[in-house]
Amino acid sequence: MEKIEVEPKFIMTDNIKKTINFIKEQFEGYTSFENSNYRYEHTLRTAGIGQTIAMAEGLDVEGLIIACLLHDIGYIECKTEEDFNNHGRISERISRDFLETLLADKDRIDTICYGIRIHTEDPKDILREPTPFELSVQDSDNIDRFDAYRLYLNLKSFKIEDLNPKELVECADLRIKRYSEYINMKCGTKTATDLWIDKISFQLEYFKRMKVQMQNMESFENQ
Repeated sequence: MEKIEVEPKFIMTDNIKKTINFIKEQFEGYTSFENSNYRYEHTLRTAGIGQTIAMAEGLDVEGLIIACLLHDIGYIECKTEEDFNNHGRISERISRDFLETLLADKDRIDTICYGIRIHTEDPKDILREPTPFELSVQDSDNIDRFDAYRLYLNLKSFKIEDLNPKELVECADLRIKRYSEYINMKCGTKTATDLWIDKISFQLEYFKRMKVQMQNMESFENQ
């Protein structure tokens, strides 16, 4: 599998600049269950992945960057667990109001909003078959969630430094089992599939190495 690198710099247009300014303003002071910087920075990383997918697949590059930037904007209105589970729909509503001031093409607005909506939808609730562009919003989101920085955040949340070797092996086993299932997830494009496999393989390799290291330490200690 050829390794795909995420584009290091945005293709910057006036519409993208306005969207970045919009989400930055909206996330200012957002402190629901995480700091505002994480949600804002996640949208930037997701947009970078979207740009890579769009360029490789011949999709609407500006449109996918904008969709990825807006995909989580609904978090600013989330108060309950149900809200968070359906933040795609809230994001769609907020995004549509914003996009109608930004873009003239109604069909383009509709497809951007649909991609935002379905990134949290249960498959049974999806109204129509999504296009590769629309699926790429969710793909970009998922790929960022399993990259290097998110691994750091997960390890921090596990309080990994407080776990003993046996507990670390159990933690690794759980992640290895889960990610071995995740790696076969269907994506909307070949580019997204390659990126997804790369990120999940990275996670699997880390936890496999940690497991071996802890088992070797225990084996040495028990001799």
